[in-house]
Amino acid sequence: MSQDWDVIIIGAGTAGMPAAIFAAERNAKVLVLDAAPEVGGTLHLSSGQMSAAGTRLQKEKGIEDTPEMHIEDIMRISKNTADRDIAGLAVDNAAETLDWLEAINFKPLPDHPVKGQAHEPYSVLRYVWGADLGKSILAVLKPPFEEAIASGKVTLKLNTRVTALTQDDNGSVTGVAAQSDSGASESYSATSVVIAAGGYVANGAMYKELSGHPAYGDHSYPYCTGDGLNLGLTAGGTAWGHENYLTSFGVVMQSYDVPAKVRCRQIHWPERRMPWEIYVNAHGERFIREDEPSVDVREHTIQEQPELRHWIVFDSTTLKEAPQLFADFGPDDIKAAAEKGEPMFYVADTIAALAEKAGLPADALTETINTFNTGQASGQDALGRQNMPRPITDGPFYAIRSQAFSVSSTVGLKVNTDLQVIREDGTPIAGLYGAGEALGQGAMMGSSFCGGMLVTPALTFGRMLGQRLLPLGATAQAAE
Repeated sequence: MSQDWDVIIIGAGTAGMPAAIFAAERNAKVLVLDAAPEVGGTLHLSSGQMSAAGTRLQKEKGIEDTPEMHIEDIMRISKNTADRDIAGLAVDNAAETLDWLEAINFKPLPDHPVKGQAHEPYSVLRYVWGADLGKSILAVLKPPFEEAIASGKVTLKLNTRVTALTQDDNGSVTGVAAQSDSGASESYSATSVVIAAGGYVANGAMYKELSGHPAYGDHSYPYCTGDGLNLGLTAGGTAWGHENYLTSFGVVMQSYDVPAKVRCRQIHWPERRMPWEIYVNAHGERFIREDEPSVDVREHTIQEQPELRHWIVFDSTTLKEAPQLFADFGPDDIKAAAEKGEPMFYVADTIAALAEKAGLPADALTETINTFNTGQASGQDALGRQNMPRPITDGPFYAIRSQAFSVSSTVGLKVNTDLQVIREDGTPIAGLYGAGEALGQGAMMGSSFCGGMLVTPALTFGRMLGQRLLPLGATAQAAE
């Protein structure tokens, strides 16, 4: 293993596997290192949502779409906070990526593409995923990746963590130092090194430092510890995206621990279920019209609330008569959890007693509910809410605490349009490239969630690096 390599790829996930597959097609000698015991990275947990414009699937269904329309949607949704050059690079090459995935047997759901799911919708139908979510993508990536290994062009070393990048006197990256789980250390040299090691969501201290908030949700790939970002910064790179932190609107956690596992996800999308309940913050005050139609507005508004959380408040009649609040957790489940005093669920005969159990100020919550009931009776809500089926009047009363959190890394390594990691002055670090979540979601989506703009750019940039952007060494050149 002391031999030289054309390419060393750090990470065998969404970006690393395509990079290796296509570099091998160019006869490169590739070494892939991953700290995990298996390939796939965050595809094991990801929803696998992808977006691309001008795909074969769109054309077959008569959908007119272009990369120009796609990037304009991204800039609109992100309010011009996404990096147009890097997001544009991903968008310009995304259709080729999805067409390739379909060619190697990826199957989108039958009714796809769609305009959106969970986040602000696109203007046209361009959003797809498979029946098994991220694992649908992993299932089609593994055969060509394993074929590249079998050919001898790709060597895979799992359970191996890259601890440092090696550099020459000019600062060019010349290889890596790594350590296996057994404790054995080794150094490998290469013409090019690709950082595709994912984000930092599983590193609580790093997450809080970069986002300003704790990592509330324990829903991350355990090997996303920020190694890639740290390696790039130590080599002289710079980071971007700090200002773009964003979370989902909220879920119900299993415990008060930080981080905690998700217990159930509320249906807070008015297009799926109009709210009967009200939402209050830690001050016992409503902070948004609960039927606000914009997902983006809801996601930004929750960020202004203390500890990124809110309480869903309603009465016993709403519990019985309203459409189900959770897809897989019914009224009887809510009632039982609250009566047992399980975390996040509260019930009491009076509003004041409910506030005490939920940790809310009683006077403020009482006033909030009285004000809502007055508005409901008159049809004129103070926050402009339109859907108000009934007041909150019939005890016992309920509250459920909902926590906003993010499962992706906002901050990442800054790269140029050749995907070279760059210094603060904009000059590239020779021999060092980046792709995937190591680049951060802030570059691709800015301060908003744009559907499919994490998985698709990771696949696309990995493919592009392997296919044409990586300069290969003498081994590959001789083979060609």
